[in-house]
Amino acid sequence: MANHSPTTAVRTLLISDVHLGSKHSQAQQCLEFLRSYTPEQVYLVGDFIDGWRCNQGWHWSGACKEIIDHIESLIAGGTEVFYVPGNHDSFLRNKESLGMIPDQFSDIHFANEFVFESSGGWRFLITHGDLFDVVETQAQWVSKATSFAYDAVLSANRLFNRLPGRRKKNPYGACAWLKSMVKRVVMWLSGFESAIMDHAREQNCDGVVCGHIHTPAIVYSEEMLYLNTGDWVENCTGLVEHLDGSICLESNYGSPRMLQLPAHPRTSSSPAIKKSELATR
Repeated sequence: MANHSPTTAVRTLLISDVHLGSKHSQAQQCLEFLRSYTPEQVYLVGDFIDGWRCNQGWHWSGACKEIIDHIESLIAGGTEVFYVPGNHDSFLRNKESLGMIPDQFSDIHFANEFVFESSGGWRFLITHGDLFDVVETQAQWVSKATSFAYDAVLSANRLFNRLPGRRKKNPYGACAWLKSMVKRVVMWLSGFESAIMDHAREQNCDGVVCGHIHTPAIVYSEEMLYLNTGDWVENCTGLVEHLDGSICLESNYGSPRMLQLPAHPRTSSSPAIKKSELATR
């Protein structure tokens, strides 16, 4: 991921699955990403804090605190911050928990979903994704059990990448591939993407921005856009909406992917947009 010095002014940052409090969170890399930009608005798309680790394996590093301090400074500077709780920070769906938030974060907007409109008029449903995952909604104990087991796999992968010649590589690269394959199968069997897309259509949206499955993506299918922010454990990715309206999926360990969106017909007199007019690279 490219360094920006001085910071780059952008319209929107969207990140998810930072898992602050987990020892495997790559919080320092996330902090560097956040510090690279001066955004008008920020969307934290779930699992920003890993509440599942509160009673077992809690790890709050200096970088975790600096991220919270940075979010506070953004709010003080006029940046709007929107927070969509996920399955790991679902306690923030509770009004009593929200009542305990420090005053400096009282301006953060909390909801299970938001409708975000890009500068070109494209409407995106923003939600974490767990509410459309049948495992999470019907058998969360399975998800929790596999999550703690997966921690051991992450630890083994990290130790392997400390070997000479591998220290500049993604410490969780093999896990990213493994998790992507497993999650894809589970999501396909559960109809995750079709369910979340159908809900977005009901909200008169042109696409979805979500997280949850830790698989960064920009996909256009069935007349809908699907954007997944990825995560800050295995992939270190985030979405950036630039001032020119382009949306970039930035990656710390790979090439960025850019989505060029023309002005939406609802904001202009242009004809209906064809798939070929959505430029991705």
